[in-house]
Amino acid sequence: MHTIRFAISKRPLSITKTGQTLKAFQPLNRLSYSSACHTTQDPVEILHSPEQETKPTKSNPKKRLVFDSRSPSFEEFLAKGPKTPIDPALVRPDNIPYLNVNGLDWGRGRKFYIEVYGCQMNVNDTEILNAIMTNAGYERTTEMSEAEVVFLVTCAIRENAETRIWERLKYLRHYRTKINVDKPPLVGVLGCMAERLKTKMLEQDKLVDIVCGPDGYRSIPHLISLAENEYHNGVANVMLSADETYADVMPMRLDKDNVSGWVSIMRGCNNMCSFCIVPFTRGNERSRPIDSIIDEVRYLSDQGVKEVTVLGQNVNSYRDTSESTYYMSEAPLGTELSNPGFKTIYKRKDGGRRFTELLDKISLVNPEMRVRFTSPHPKDFPTDLLHLIASRPNLCKSIHMPIQSGSNTVLERMRRGYKREAYLDLVDEMRRIIPNVWISSDFITGFCGETDEEHRDTVTLMEQVKYDTAFMFAYSMREKTHAHRRYVDDVPEPVKAQRLNEIVTTFHRVAGVKNQKLIGTKQLVLIDTERLKTKRGIETRLSGRTDGGHKVFILESPSLAPFSKGDYVAVEITSATSGSFTGKFLSPSSIQQFSTA
Repeated sequence: MHTIRFAISKRPLSITKTGQTLKAFQPLNRLSYSSACHTTQDPVEILHSPEQETKPTKSNPKKRLVFDSRSPSFEEFLAKGPKTPIDPALVRPDNIPYLNVNGLDWGRGRKFYIEVYGCQMNVNDTEILNAIMTNAGYERTTEMSEAEVVFLVTCAIRENAETRIWERLKYLRHYRTKINVDKPPLVGVLGCMAERLKTKMLEQDKLVDIVCGPDGYRSIPHLISLAENEYHNGVANVMLSADETYADVMPMRLDKDNVSGWVSIMRGCNNMCSFCIVPFTRGNERSRPIDSIIDEVRYLSDQGVKEVTVLGQNVNSYRDTSESTYYMSEAPLGTELSNPGFKTIYKRKDGGRRFTELLDKISLVNPEMRVRFTSPHPKDFPTDLLHLIASRPNLCKSIHMPIQSGSNTVLERMRRGYKREAYLDLVDEMRRIIPNVWISSDFITGFCGETDEEHRDTVTLMEQVKYDTAFMFAYSMREKTHAHRRYVDDVPEPVKAQRLNEIVTTFHRVAGVKNQKLIGTKQLVLIDTERLKTKRGIETRLSGRTDGGHKVFILESPSLAPFSKGDYVAVEITSATSGSFTGKFLSPSSIQQFSTA
């Protein structure tokens, strides 16, 4: 078996085969490329003609095809090439064997099945994949037994997330070789884990047929064809793009009955925090044009969506430099960092529309549609943004502020770009400008070299800020990261577990006390679930979320009969825990009505 590798970046195309450079424009095993200046924004134009297929034999072994960004560049290739001039009269282009198929002919009604793991960004990526596959003639099924292609959209942020995928892949191998032998589906691993572990996945027999990173989803119909017809030992496209945002792909929602929707506004991250794998699996930051974002938000509003969450790895660092048909910046808005205590590891660029201006335009699409955003970085909360959130009733007063640690020395090792004091100053400013703000955060315990004193700093910060929601994890070392290169994962697992238990206990204790003070208050709830539920002898049918994102179970009563998913209702809180509320129905309501009551 041999591997054919294509490296495509913003520079011209370079090609290597088993470590040796091929001559420019030389046909490669009946594969051609569409251009010597092909960039990763475009779909991969590597096409296969079925009538040219050759079955694997000893002389023609199984092959593997990999598209990545790590092979020698075109400039390096040219530098090693012949120095003698080329006679133009002897040069002719390749006869490129394009597949004689278009649009819906790719899939011909065959079915695909998707499982999604990880963050909301992966859910949005899955909706992009759903649109790409549907436009290529495939049909989505919710039954794996009907599928001819099975996709796992994966997460690589922590080891536990990857372990779940490996176990699932082992089951799928069993499913294909022991259960569904007559019609075994192709298996594709997509997303961050695909980019990180492509080689390991392809080398395990009958485990994976297709590996595709977050920037390669346009190429998936092509990859399916290649995996089916010629590259029986797997095909991978894990190229990172400098400009792919899928701005021209309208996502197809997985659950059309869901009252919430997601809109990706930017991809990648430039922060390079020492613990984080995201810049290596999703690349550098690039922002979608504002026009395409507003069009998508309008589309979701027209479909009846009542809450939209704006997504990005560093969502509030959005910076759009495209030409807009509708939105012209009169003056820079929200261009500064949160306060002088914050800095970046990279040089910030001037110009462009910033997140504050984008959020302003989104909030005006439909005043009765809630708008949230995640995941932000604390450095990108200029005062203009806070005043905008305070002034618009449909901009949720729920702000995620991931600090990761309460210790200045740990924050420095994490390369977060701020100290505890600057973060607390920002919290104070938020609560001054947005008095009813709900603040959530992320915490990593047991980071490299963390001492008992550094851990105690995190506990005291949690007690001081009194978070409304928290996402807490034990540190998991990721290859390629700055921490992997520079530090040692030296905190024993039992100590990590003990510290994690302490911060979890601290959060629930503090949040429980804080939420008890909300008993008797009125909250606007967007109903998002209809399901009979009995807990501690209390029966509820409808539940939803507050402006702060907390779950509220609404006590059943005859007055609730006319209401269902998608309705706003005013609720009086009657009981509370650290993570949810129970309340009684007061009246129908709306965002504008509730804000002026």
